[in-house]
Amino acid sequence: MSVKSIDAQCQHCHSKVHFKIGHDDKEESIEKAIDNLTGKTQIQVRSIIRKHTIDNAEYGYALFVCPDCQILYNPYSVKVEYDNIMLFQPFHKCQRCNSTLIKATNTIEAYACEQCGEKQLTTS
Repeated sequence: MSVKSIDAQCQHCHSKVHFKIGHDDKEESIEKAIDNLTGKTQIQVRSIIRKHTIDNAEYGYALFVCPDCQILYNPYSVKVEYDNIMLFQPFHKCQRCNSTLIKATNTIEAYACEQCGEKQLTTS
């Protein structure tokens, strides 16, 4: 998988945002992708890799949305299944209201601009 880029602009305030989806081709394993993680998440994933058998790992940039503000975020996320029963998947929080983000399922045009809050995003 390679990184897909999406550029969007708000038709109301004209702010621009760049989103990424996926991960670099050089990150063919969770061990190589771990440097994109930060803080406690990176520490926990390193510990899981050292101590457990990894069954499945999904990682890369993804679109998440705040269920309250409807603002899109684009964090590097990870989901690790290990030891046939365990799951590690950290949550991301909205920077405005601190709600837990959920995976975005609609097109970018359905979500609000981070700058002005209007639902006038368009992709180019």
